Amino acid sequence: MAFIWAISTININAEILSPISDAFKDFETTDIYFSNFKENDEVENNIVLVNIGKLNRAGLADLINILNEFEPKVIGIDAFFRKKNDPQLDSALSQAFSRTKNLVLVSELIENDTTNNVDTVNYSNRLFMQYARAGFADMIAQGKNSLNTARDCIPKEIYNNDTLLSFPSMLVRIYAPEKLERYLARNNDVETINYVGNINIHTEGSTVNSKNVFTALDWYEVLEKKFTPETIKGKIVILGYMGDEIGQNNWQDKFCTPLNSQYVGRTAPDMYGVVVHANIASMILKEKYIDDIPEWLNWSFTLFLIFIMIWGFNWLFLNSAELWDGINMILSVIGVLLISVFMVIIFHIYGYRIDITLASVALLLSGNLVEIYWGIIRPLYMGTKEKVVYLKHKNHKDKTL
Repeated sequence: MAFIWAISTININAEILSPISDAFKDFETTDIYFSNFKENDEVENNIVLVNIGKLNRAGLADLINILNEFEPKVIGIDAFFRKKNDPQLDSALSQAFSRTKNLVLVSELIENDTTNNVDTVNYSNRLFMQYARAGFADMIAQGKNSLNTARDCIPKEIYNNDTLLSFPSMLVRIYAPEKLERYLARNNDVETINYVGNINIHTEGSTVNSKNVFTALDWYEVLEKKFTPETIKGKIVILGYMGDEIGQNNWQDKFCTPLNSQYVGRTAPDMYGVVVHANIASMILKEKYIDDIPEWLNWSFTLFLIFIMIWGFNWLFLNSAELWDGINMILSVIGVLLISVFMVIIFHIYGYRIDITLASVALLLSGNLVEIYWGIIRPLYMGTKEKVVYLKHKNHKDKTL
């Protein structure tokens, strides 16, 4: 077992294997579940998305003024306004912000590379922030590349002894504070995003399961008031960039998610950042979270599987000489598939994620390790007697071929 664990932790940096490693390192078995099997609600009734396209600040001010007429519970804007531009345009946007009852603007956390602590927070200009609360952008895509999958989010961060809330957390704090309290009470530094869907199922990189669960309005639909009052009234309204118009496949501010149709080596992002925020907010409102099983239970499960696999392959090696090579390979592949299916079933029913990496490596290596044990390790330890047993076994197998 120790040998299997050591093998699984080896970091192979061979350049020839780098493309394969890069393709698979961002894959998780649960991605297949999210993109094809998870049953999502048909619509998220509490959240409305509005595309701001390429509107200037005056156009955005008009957009917000119209939305305010229909009394949303909270408006969140996933865009920065760091600098003052044209005084007239800035004034129009500032006035629109001042008329908004509950406004949340996105902020950005800058971490110190040495300490991994937040040492700076970037906000929009004070002219605009004076009317808003801040929430930091919280999704995590491994590395700087947007083609890496955004799986996790950060509920809160500590900065100068103050607790800063993420953008979705701040939206939910205003909309349903009791649900945010229960979310934060989980006391997880990082949460896995339980995705419910997208805004458009007809763009490149999306799947059938990537349903249009969020009501999404384009900027011109709002300006022309092409929606019913019930669409906005009392809702969380999140504004952000979703293409120049909804339906255009623009890569700006877009991420790969587990809903992406390409499981391995993803090349096309499938979800805009503002929609990722909406998924996180929806997860908090529905209180449907993803948990990792306790580490002690995961290790117990893994060690039990390794014991069963080693015992089984050892029995097969000693009792099926003529069929050993074929059975070894077939059972290894079937075993990995069965473990993966079991993990997906547990994930679907209970929302618990099991780390099957070590168990899968053990299953793939068990047959070869049994041969190494009987052919090399045991004879060296016990002497030549056991080596004779191994040679007889091999000779019998060769005669049958």
